[in-house]
Amino acid sequence: MPAIAALFLMLSIPLMGCNGQSVKSSDQERQTSLGAATGTRYLAFQMFTYSPNPKSASMGEGSNHESAGFPDKAALGAFIDDIKSRIGATGDKKTRLAVMLGPLSFDHSDAEVTRFIKLGFELAVEKKVAVGFHIDDSMFWGKRKDLWSDPKNVEAFDWDGEPSTGRRLDWGKEPSKAPPQMCFNSKVIVREVQLRSTLLGKAIQTEVSKLQNLKMPDLFAGVIAGWETMIGQDFKTGKYLGYRALLNRGFTRQNPPKDMDLERQKVVQEFIGLWTTGLADAGVSPQKIYSHTAFLSRRAFGLGDDKEITYMKPEKEVSYSQHNHFAPPSVAFGKNHRPGFSTYPQPGLYDDIYAELAKHKQVGWASSEGTNMQPESGPGQTGMNMETYLAKMFNHGATLVTIFSWGIGGEANKNMGFRVVTEGEEALQAYRKFLRSEALVEAKSEGMTLQERLPAKIRKIQSELPAWIQKTHNQALVEPLMQKLDAALKAKDFELAEKVADEILKLLGST
Repeated sequence: MPAIAALFLMLSIPLMGCNGQSVKSSDQERQTSLGAATGTRYLAFQMFTYSPNPKSASMGEGSNHESAGFPDKAALGAFIDDIKSRIGATGDKKTRLAVMLGPLSFDHSDAEVTRFIKLGFELAVEKKVAVGFHIDDSMFWGKRKDLWSDPKNVEAFDWDGEPSTGRRLDWGKEPSKAPPQMCFNSKVIVREVQLRSTLLGKAIQTEVSKLQNLKMPDLFAGVIAGWETMIGQDFKTGKYLGYRALLNRGFTRQNPPKDMDLERQKVVQEFIGLWTTGLADAGVSPQKIYSHTAFLSRRAFGLGDDKEITYMKPEKEVSYSQHNHFAPPSVAFGKNHRPGFSTYPQPGLYDDIYAELAKHKQVGWASSEGTNMQPESGPGQTGMNMETYLAKMFNHGATLVTIFSWGIGGEANKNMGFRVVTEGEEALQAYRKFLRSEALVEAKSEGMTLQERLPAKIRKIQSELPAWIQKTHNQALVEPLMQKLDAALKAKDFELAEKVADEILKLLGST
């Protein structure tokens, strides 16, 4: 049997952690300095449109991915009707119910996206529900062999220019594979983005002009230019990419940049700007254009006051920029768009967003993706209800909040965590309250989150287990549970980890 020390070695991987206090923003007890942006605010629900089935969130990842092709009008209309009827309110010129159609990807042809944009606006007028569009800027381009077959358009994982074997997507318990990482500053890619963004921008603005003639301009919710834009990791090797972009910027192994991370952040930010400039130059208002990045908060990474909080930090040493795939919150900002972020709750996330908004003196921003749940934690683990979740954004200047997971998987998955959180009665009441233009209440604290509870329990185990073993000599009894806890933590299955930790603590307290 392993020694007692070996049991603790299992738990030496990075943990979630906190100082025992509930998460709370420094802005909660005062009115945000940003205030509410003027104009209509939109509560949008993402409708997945990569494939003909809007109830499937699968896109171009994995070995059995969906075929690209937009849903037809009947499928879209039925989906909108379901959202509209169950919420029972569509808002007014101050607050609007919306649907966000996307992804519009490079796997969809120019003709397809042009027709689909027109269809989206037709549905908006018919259903009296605002419409927006969510662009996949770089992930799903498998049909564009004319682009990815040239290594110059594909990212590299070393200075020799070895091309990416595929982009790693950590969307589930096991990584899935997407087409190779696009090189954001390849001359050909830059040209293609300019052409595509101009095409999309003109198609959108043509329909917006029609809405203006109908005196219904508020039925356009906006366009999100990007789908968690980043320079990701290579699928086969796990290495961080971006070397092709650095080579294009004149750097080499012999002449590397002073700050490798910062230089790649610039590449990401410039790529976002390339898309949004094309849209804006085509006539779309920058106030209706949003970016979309995703980041782990500084607090969760262990850079805040609570140094123990590293619940999603990888085992190997990486920088904060690397872990965020060169897309920390600052890169979401630009002159032709408003910033947008993924907003699944985590300790410190909103503090980081508020701080960055204040730094940029930004009024108006988006939750480009999210719901009141951490994907790996299960429902009921965020320490807040849906009203507070919405308040953390709308009460702090957000003009667009896009909710993910409505209807995903159809009836068979109606009881799955995401759908329970997004479509449950408590959430529906919060949506109705917003759409009635009533003030959303941001609760100061609704108990500790799973991300805060679990580390405290693990520390208690670490503190009490040696004495328990010395007293009972029952190391063999606890060892399987410790192994199970270790496996759950490494798999980032924190809900299971908490259950196992509770079993261990019950055992320790039974003698």
